[in-house]
Amino acid sequence: MVAKPRGRNIYPLVKERLLMKLAITIITVLAAIFVLPAMGESAQFWYDQANGYYISGDYEKAAASYDKALELVPNSTVMWNLKGRVLGMLSRYDEAISCFDKSLAINSANPESMSLKAIALSQGLKKYGEAIAIFDQVLAANASYFDAWIGKGMALGNEGDLYSSLDCFEKATLIKPQDPTGWNNKGVVLRKMGRYQDALTCFNQALTIDSAYDPARQNREYILQDLDQNTQADPSQSAQDML
Repeated sequence: MVAKPRGRNIYPLVKERLLMKLAITIITVLAAIFVLPAMGESAQFWYDQANGYYISGDYEKAAASYDKALELVPNSTVMWNLKGRVLGMLSRYDEAISCFDKSLAINSANPESMSLKAIALSQGLKKYGEAIAIFDQVLAANASYFDAWIGKGMALGNEGDLYSSLDCFEKATLIKPQDPTGWNNKGVVLRKMGRYQDALTCFNQALTIDSAYDPARQNREYILQDLDQNTQADPSQSAQDML
């Protein structure tokens, strides 16, 4: 039997994204099954075991297995990042940030470690300003880093700066036009601004890219309800405007 996830999943696997505040989806930072360089057989065993627990949702056992692997490969930034992700899912945000800091001590310019730390600060501890500063560092080094634009947009949206948040998501959709995350998040902000028709266009675009993308499907239902309520309030509104 597959174990149910334990804790708050702020670092979901690909195609397992969840809705957050303002219905903005969490940034997806891929923790793929890497082949770690120079990793011994025992470390590989604990790594594989941790990934199995991670996928099944048993995050406590995953964290314990990553610990075992890290005893054997303490300088693996991948392993520290994975452990930090699991701790974030368990709402142990300070410990997660400590893992990302250890990863950054090994490679201070690792954009994945920086972005993961910023997510924990923003979505976990609500320290939006600190998170935005880190995302800005990532973007200063690489202005096309998709995950940083998504993460920064989320932090700005949670702060209430919708116009700056929208700008981030627009940049994200230009960088990866075939990723539904940017379109969905852009639609969420547009809905919050009251621009319902524009928001509907974004949700439709996200679903055109991935018809199984649940956040966009749910947000599309919300926006159709908004449009229906507006039409009832204003009978002169054209039905064509709601298509």
